[in-house]
Amino acid sequence: MLDFNVRTRYYLCDKPTDMRKGRNGLAGIVREILNRDPLRYDEAFIFYGRHYDIVKILHYDLNGYVMYEKWFDEGRFLKPVFMEARRCHRISREQLILLLATAVQTKLCI
Repeated sequence: MLDFNVRTRYYLCDKPTDMRKGRNGLAGIVREILNRDPLRYDEAFIFYGRHYDIVKILHYDLNGYVMYEKWFDEGRFLKPVFMEARRCHRISREQLILLLATAVQTKLCI
Protein backbone atom coordinates (compact mmCIF):
# COMPACT_ATOMS: atom_id res chain seq x y z
CA MET A 1 0.00 0.00 0.00
CA LEU A 2 1.28 3.46 -0.83
CA ASP A 3 1.08 5.58 2.25
CA PHE A 4 1.83 9.25 1.94
CA ASN A 5 4.26 9.39 4.85
CA VAL A 6 7.22 11.62 5.53
CA ARG A 7 9.77 8.80 5.16
CA THR A 8 8.91 8.05 1.54
CA ARG A 9 10.77 10.05 -1.09
CA TYR A 10 8.81 10.80 -4.25
CA TYR A 11 10.46 11.25 -7.64
CA LEU A 12 8.68 12.68 -10.67
CA CYS A 13 9.90 11.83 -14.17
CA ASP A 14 10.17 15.02 -16.24
CA LYS A 15 9.14 13.51 -19.60
CA PRO A 16 5.82 11.90 -20.53
CA THR A 17 5.98 8.11 -20.40
CA ASP A 18 4.37 5.41 -22.52
CA MET A 19 1.46 4.36 -20.30
CA ARG A 20 1.37 0.91 -21.89
CA LYS A 21 4.39 0.06 -19.75
CA GLY A 22 3.77 -2.11 -16.73
CA ARG A 23 5.76 -2.47 -13.55
CA ASN A 24 8.79 -4.06 -15.22
CA GLY A 25 8.91 -1.44 -17.98
CA LEU A 26 8.64 1.41 -15.48
CA ALA A 27 11.28 -0.22 -13.25
CA GLY A 28 13.55 -0.28 -16.32
CA ILE A 29 13.01 3.46 -16.79
CA VAL A 30 13.82 4.06 -13.12
CA ARG A 31 17.03 2.05 -13.42
CA GLU A 32 18.26 3.02 -16.89
CA ILE A 33 17.04 6.59 -17.43
CA LEU A 34 16.48 8.01 -13.96
CA ASN A 35 19.57 6.24 -12.53
CA ARG A 36 17.74 5.22 -9.35
CA ASP A 37 17.21 1.84 -7.70
CA PRO A 38 13.57 0.74 -8.18
CA LEU A 39 13.89 -1.78 -5.33
CA ARG A 40 14.20 0.84 -2.60
CA TYR A 41 11.17 0.51 -0.35
CA ASP A 42 11.38 4.16 0.75
CA GLU A 43 11.08 5.65 -2.74
CA ALA A 44 8.16 5.99 -5.15
CA PHE A 45 8.36 7.06 -8.80
CA ILE A 46 5.67 9.07 -10.59
CA PHE A 47 5.10 8.96 -14.35
CA TYR A 48 2.72 10.99 -16.53
CA GLY A 49 1.15 9.93 -19.79
CA ARG A 50 1.66 11.90 -22.99
CA HIS A 51 -1.62 13.81 -22.62
CA TYR A 52 -1.28 14.28 -18.83
CA ASP A 53 -4.52 12.37 -18.27
CA ILE A 54 -2.92 9.31 -16.65
CA VAL A 55 -0.46 9.04 -13.78
CA LYS A 56 1.28 5.85 -12.65
CA ILE A 57 3.21 5.49 -9.41
CA LEU A 58 5.71 2.66 -8.98
CA HIS A 59 6.71 1.63 -5.47
CA TYR A 60 8.50 -1.37 -3.96
CA ASP A 61 7.08 -2.48 -0.61
CA LEU A 62 9.46 -5.24 0.60
CA ASN A 63 7.32 -8.01 -0.96
CA GLY A 64 7.32 -6.80 -4.56
CA TYR A 65 6.33 -3.99 -6.85
CA VAL A 66 3.13 -2.06 -6.34
CA MET A 67 1.82 0.10 -9.17
CA TYR A 68 -0.89 2.69 -8.76
CA GLU A 69 -2.71 4.24 -11.68
CA LYS A 70 -5.04 7.21 -11.75
CA TRP A 71 -6.75 8.84 -14.69
CA PHE A 72 -9.41 11.46 -15.21
CA ASP A 73 -12.33 10.83 -17.55
CA GLU A 74 -12.63 14.60 -18.00
CA GLY A 75 -9.71 16.94 -17.61
CA ARG A 76 -6.02 16.43 -17.10
CA PHE A 77 -3.46 16.54 -14.36
CA LEU A 78 -1.55 19.74 -13.84
CA LYS A 79 1.49 19.79 -16.10
CA PRO A 80 4.51 20.37 -13.87
CA VAL A 81 6.99 23.10 -14.68
CA PHE A 82 10.55 22.14 -13.88
CA MET A 83 13.11 24.77 -12.88
CA GLU A 84 16.10 22.53 -13.62
CA ALA A 85 16.88 20.25 -16.55
CA ARG A 86 16.96 16.81 -14.91
CA ARG A 87 15.18 13.58 -15.73
CA CYS A 88 14.12 12.93 -12.14
CA HIS A 89 12.82 15.54 -9.70
CA ARG A 90 12.23 14.94 -6.02
CA ILE A 91 8.87 16.29 -4.90
CA SER A 92 7.30 16.58 -1.48
CA ARG A 93 4.41 14.53 -0.19
CA GLU A 94 2.23 17.65 -0.30
CA GLN A 95 3.14 18.29 -3.95
CA LEU A 96 2.25 14.70 -4.84
CA ILE A 97 -1.13 14.96 -3.11
CA LEU A 98 -1.81 18.22 -4.95
CA LEU A 99 -0.83 16.70 -8.30
CA LEU A 100 -3.11 13.71 -7.78
CA ALA A 101 -6.08 15.75 -6.57
CA THR A 102 -6.09 18.56 -9.13
CA ALA A 103 -7.74 18.21 -12.53
CA VAL A 104 -7.51 20.91 -15.16
CA GLN A 105 -10.69 20.97 -17.22
CA THR A 106 -10.08 20.68 -20.95
CA LYS A 107 -13.53 21.81 -22.03
CA LEU A 108 -16.23 24.05 -20.71
CA CYS A 109 -19.71 22.56 -20.59
CA ILE A 110 -22.49 25.15 -20.76
